[in-house]
Amino acid sequence: MTLATLTTVAVLAPATTVAAAPTTTTDAAEAAAGWLAGRLVDGERLQTEFDGQAYDDAGLTADAVLALAGVGVAAEHIASATAWLETQAEAYAGDGVDAAWAGATAKLLLVADVTGEDATDFGGLDLVTRLEEREVDTGDHTGRFVDSSEFGDFSNVITQSLAIVALERATDTGASEAAVDYLVRQACDDGGFPLVLDAETCTSTADGTGFAVQALVAAGATAAAGAAGDWLVATQADGGSFGGAEAASEANSTGLAGAALALLGHEEEAAAARGFLTRLQQGCDDAHPGAIPFSTEDAGDVQRATAQALVGLAAVDLATVTAAGASTDVPTFDCPARFSDVAYGENVHTSAINELVRREVVVGREDGTYRPAAALGRGQLATFLGRAMGIEPSDGTRFSDVEGTTHAGYINALADRGIVAGYEDGTYRPNEPVGRDQIASVLARWLELEPVEEDAFSDIAGNPHRQAINALAGIDVARGTTDGRYLPGLSLQRDQAASLLVRALEWAEARDAQA
Repeated sequence: MTLATLTTVAVLAPATTVAAAPTTTTDAAEAAAGWLAGRLVDGERLQTEFDGQAYDDAGLTADAVLALAGVGVAAEHIASATAWLETQAEAYAGDGVDAAWAGATAKLLLVADVTGEDATDFGGLDLVTRLEEREVDTGDHTGRFVDSSEFGDFSNVITQSLAIVALERATDTGASEAAVDYLVRQACDDGGFPLVLDAETCTSTADGTGFAVQALVAAGATAAAGAAGDWLVATQADGGSFGGAEAASEANSTGLAGAALALLGHEEEAAAARGFLTRLQQGCDDAHPGAIPFSTEDAGDVQRATAQALVGLAAVDLATVTAAGASTDVPTFDCPARFSDVAYGENVHTSAINELVRREVVVGREDGTYRPAAALGRGQLATFLGRAMGIEPSDGTRFSDVEGTTHAGYINALADRGIVAGYEDGTYRPNEPVGRDQIASVLARWLELEPVEEDAFSDIAGNPHRQAINALAGIDVARGTTDGRYLPGLSLQRDQAASLLVRALEWAEARDAQA
């Protein structure tokens, strides 16, 4: 169970550029929150991959803000992500004319209130008025919060629940009685809540029930909340988990249900849910300590799973959670270093380096060091990549200056495959450092990427490797600096190379799994 390691400066620095106080922890929720904060691109937003492309995800970013606030860490990341969400408010919630999304509006209102921002002027939107306008005031659906768009209405129990919690928090009058009554009427005969509103066949779900409990408790609808809690207790698996349509036991549903159980005082069951999540969580021997995959069988969208699992791990009460007082710490698991000069909390590439050790791609030096800041040599790159690809070293001489060298076998093997190339004079120059631009061409050939003409960075025009750099940027393997540069002329450090290689490896594995 792995997930691509994000990088920041050009291809290879950490995903976040927000200053943070490095700290280690043994607490599962803190470690998960620290991992999630580290996934924020430029320290401000999370992205979702679709069809090999990375897209900014405002909804997932909002989930992260709420989760981080619930744990009480990563204050600077919370602030940066909230500021970014303000710039995306209309695009996410709709312009109010052609589209108006009730759930997105409710989630932004919740974020604004949790972070102390003005909900009546969040990114230029009055979120309170916008949300109140989405409530139906006549007919059989009175009290329901609905979407308005050419694509239809996608509102559901989660939409209704978020709207009630947000209005209970952000307004003096709270949610309307009609809105609360409408939610109460959605309960199935067994006390749980479905996802689909006004469904002909009512099927209770952990996700719908978890969110509904948050709203019902916030609005004081204790009887319906209690019945929903009883359903959760009755349906919880022996190992503490909950499941949904995609898996019998998974992190997302367990996190949401676990928080509801804690809110209702079912401490034993809430603790069992937390136990399942901590057992699912990646540890020191995994690629991403702290991350929580979707399930034991399927890592899924690990960022989303971690964000929703955190709601349960930290027993987040959406009606009361606040970012006020959150520390600037971005914790990582207190893991032993595999090398004496690479430690968690000190080097942002530690997880990637350890993942390459686990894969037997890197072994370090005889003195127990990795020398993370040293430039990666062209010969070393060949060995790293050859081992990662699982190919055998090749005999023979492809270049005039590699015979008898440590890395000759892998240099020749990669050259045979057209992945690495030498110079016009017939040399490979194995001891020369690898440039950031050169690594892009090597990886693009390995991953069989088509060249991309449109420049992703401001400083690569005229560079012979620019099309490969653009191709890697397109699959979210290559990243630039916060000011839009790639820094192609710099050499590649050994620790940075580890993060880049892990990202490329995991992209290749995901592609091959879908083939």
